[in-house]
Amino acid sequence: MIDLTTHAGVVVRRPPSNEAPLPGEPADLRALYAVTDGLELADGTRILGRGEIAAATAWLTSERHLEWGPDLWVIGERADLVIVRDLDAAGARAGGGVLEAPTDGLSSPERAALDLIGYLDERLGAAPPRAPERAARDAASRRDAEGLAQAIARRFYPGAERELWHAALTLGALRAGAGDVEGAMDAFTRAVDARVLGAPRGAGTSEARAAWRACAATADKAGAPELAARCRERSR
Repeated sequence: MIDLTTHAGVVVRRPPSNEAPLPGEPADLRALYAVTDGLELADGTRILGRGEIAAATAWLTSERHLEWGPDLWVIGERADLVIVRDLDAAGARAGGGVLEAPTDGLSSPERAALDLIGYLDERLGAAPPRAPERAARDAASRRDAEGLAQAIARRFYPGAERELWHAALTLGALRAGAGDVEGAMDAFTRAVDARVLGAPRGAGTSEARAAWRACAATADKAGAPELAARCRERSR
């Protein structure tokens, strides 16, 4: 954890919180409030004080008629984004983490980090992304097959099926280009599974066919015609 009391990217900080931890408060929030009761970064990210969380969460869920469980807490904001800490009490959402949701799309948040400390470290440029969704995106931009494989092997947050599809498709392309036909086929299969999982109800079969056709085109582009033929066969 970087020193939030001295880092130049922290433009507003408060004395540590004297309030008792919130019921069920996770370790990352407790660690933050031990050094500062909320803060603001130079990029406009604002993390609420401990005493502001309950009221902010209650107001937002009531104002926007959100069907959130008690383990989703509003902990901050940036521009037109709401920052939410998902405690995932039931273990049903890939371990939860820190979510970002646009104010006009609060029902479709994206996971930005596994915890608040990691989130702040990333925002301040002090650490690479740790959430698999962000790690996969970062590895894809670097054409890093090993990094992509490691990210894909982890659990993506619900609703991130499209991100998983693109990550696995990219991994398939990289492996195909390297001559690893079976590894590429495994990646393409993972990609198709993700795309089907994110398809509207009743559209799974047509989505799978379209996904396999996309895999075939990707294999052709990577110079693997035999692999492309296998993908086209599956699309039928």
